[in-house]
Amino acid sequence: MFRLIVRFILRLFFRVEVKGWENWQQAGEGVLIAPNYVSFIDPLILAVFLPEKVPFAIERRLTQKRFAKFFLPLADTHILDADAPLTLKFFLTLLKGGGRCVIFPEVQPTTTGLPMKLSLGVASIADHTDAKILPVRIEGTEYTPFSRIPHKSRIRFFSKVTITVYPARKLDIPEGLSGLKRTATAGRSFEHIMNDACLWSSVRRKPFFDNVLDARDEFGGNYRIYVDYGQKPVTYNGFITRILLIQGALETQNLKGPNIGVLLPTSLGGAVTIYALQRMGLVPAMLNFSLGGRSMVNCCKSALLDTIITSRKFIEIGKLDNLTSAAEEAGIKVIWLEDLAPQITTGKKISAALRAKFMKSEPESPEAVKKPAFILFTSGSEGAPKGVVLSFENVNVNNAQMFTRVDFYQSDRVLNAMPIFHSFGLCAGLIMPPTLGIITYLYPSPLHYKTVPVICYDERITILFATDTFLSGYAKAASDNFDFVTIRLLVEGGEKLKSSTQDLWFERFGKRITEGYGVTEASPVVANNYFAHHRSGTVGPLVEGLEHRLEPVEGVPEGGRLWVKGPSIMMGYLRATNPGVLEPPKDGWYDTGDIVKIDEEGFITILGRAKRFAKIGGEMISLVSVEEVLGEVWPEEHHAVVLLHGGPRGETLALVTTKPELKRDELRQKLTELGVAEIAIPKKILFMADMPLLATGKIDYVTLEQVLKELGEDSEE
Repeated sequence: MFRLIVRFILRLFFRVEVKGWENWQQAGEGVLIAPNYVSFIDPLILAVFLPEKVPFAIERRLTQKRFAKFFLPLADTHILDADAPLTLKFFLTLLKGGGRCVIFPEVQPTTTGLPMKLSLGVASIADHTDAKILPVRIEGTEYTPFSRIPHKSRIRFFSKVTITVYPARKLDIPEGLSGLKRTATAGRSFEHIMNDACLWSSVRRKPFFDNVLDARDEFGGNYRIYVDYGQKPVTYNGFITRILLIQGALETQNLKGPNIGVLLPTSLGGAVTIYALQRMGLVPAMLNFSLGGRSMVNCCKSALLDTIITSRKFIEIGKLDNLTSAAEEAGIKVIWLEDLAPQITTGKKISAALRAKFMKSEPESPEAVKKPAFILFTSGSEGAPKGVVLSFENVNVNNAQMFTRVDFYQSDRVLNAMPIFHSFGLCAGLIMPPTLGIITYLYPSPLHYKTVPVICYDERITILFATDTFLSGYAKAASDNFDFVTIRLLVEGGEKLKSSTQDLWFERFGKRITEGYGVTEASPVVANNYFAHHRSGTVGPLVEGLEHRLEPVEGVPEGGRLWVKGPSIMMGYLRATNPGVLEPPKDGWYDTGDIVKIDEEGFITILGRAKRFAKIGGEMISLVSVEEVLGEVWPEEHHAVVLLHGGPRGETLALVTTKPELKRDELRQKLTELGVAEIAIPKKILFMADMPLLATGKIDYVTLEQVLKELGEDSEE
């Protein structure tokens, strides 16, 4: 009776909702029920809402807490103490006999909002009994005073609580393991099961605008989410109002869809335009303004773009008239945002502001999130750019994959200077932050090395997204070590992180750079280091929810070509050779084109691009690995190792460098000292004062190859 009364009270005040009971019923016998641990009230809520009374494991020290006296009478509790082996006997016997029990594997409530350290003892119990793991996610209690999470938003004593039961799974442990290695493997497998449940509980199943509406309801309409360079901060209500206004203005332009080109910088105007087009049922195609006019027009043809939206101010400041001229010559309509301004009258502003305050998001819809959200274009560093179609689901899943790895707080302040035609700047730097209630400072160019450190200091930035090239530039340009004093998280991707860049940031600012790996086709994050699992020289383990396989590469003794599959993988390609026709990845598998090795703990080391390996004298040479060594020796310069036809072996390695007067003897001596094999040392040196670079700072090998051909050097990548 007491249990029923407590259950009624909790349901009344916490509006407890339970999902996935079919998984409870299908779990069978010998089940270890493993809930996440968000707050001290979680065991009480779980005990009264489980469909049957099952034994609970409780630490000895918790029995002394005052709140425990409310919980103990409601559950069949048993002491579980790692220092007292006899306390394990009850659970081992129970699970071996086909029973069920509840053990909180995290031992204590989370202080980050993410899964905490899992007890290896609990993993060993599951391993020794061959028990199934039944993950349970409790959500909502993190907003109550019973939680230990700092930086909580809008704390309330009573919050809606959801309990979700996920399908039961077994630990994945290879045969033949024993001892400490088996225990460690069991722990990693258990952690993977819990993180997977965390991932799927975090996935938002709505289009981005509806996610913003939900976030507005959670954090408040007057909460600030964007700051455009030189402008006042914009709140949720202000952002939604602007979207409605631009949507109304664009609807008068008779846009021909379904795809519309967007040629805008990282700015509030860019963000508003993207959301407005998506609300109209159109797909923004993010055009790369660092490409030439011909390449941009080819991108437009591959995605069947009849219209481009841009800004006169942006085109004038960026001196990009050649792009809009090329588009107009190709018959593509150019709409200038400045020309829409007269349509936005005072009456329309008032109407939009009123509608914005009362708008509510639509219910979750599997069909809506399966639709295209963006078209991005590959960098073209190794060939013609391809259109990459990403759905709302792709990006929502990838954002959730990051939520399970990175401890984002509402008190964070993000600086996004990456271009929004790049998946890193768009998905991670523009779409994700407002769904978490994080304010984002938008800056139009990552190349302003002296300005970015000043912004970081003045705006108290805590999270910075950038590539190695930009991070190195910011650190060298900073006038004072205090410029990055508030930074707590440096996220690097897009290119290999050089050890010299890592050392510079650590020695000067005391900051560790978190390296990840991603591709546009994966929305974009594939793997990343994070506080729980970090190993320098690697890009971390794969994110949850991705399958992978390695295909052997002739001449490469370790690792293989990486293929990935999962819900964050793109809908497909759009190619200039087959305009407007979506080419999905075969059987859902995407070939990254990268050769990697993965150690037994799951850490990934990038060996290089498959296209950037050369066969010299019967051996496969990674051109990227040679470039990395050169970057460490002369970090101030740019270096590209290319393959030239000719020479005694038919093919010769050549170094294209911006370092003047570099001699072959000096090059050979430096590389030999650093352990580079003689066969991998370039035999020819070509000086180039201005190395062709992409907007992300990476070397543009396509343009470089064209330049070499013009110089009479026959190169092949």
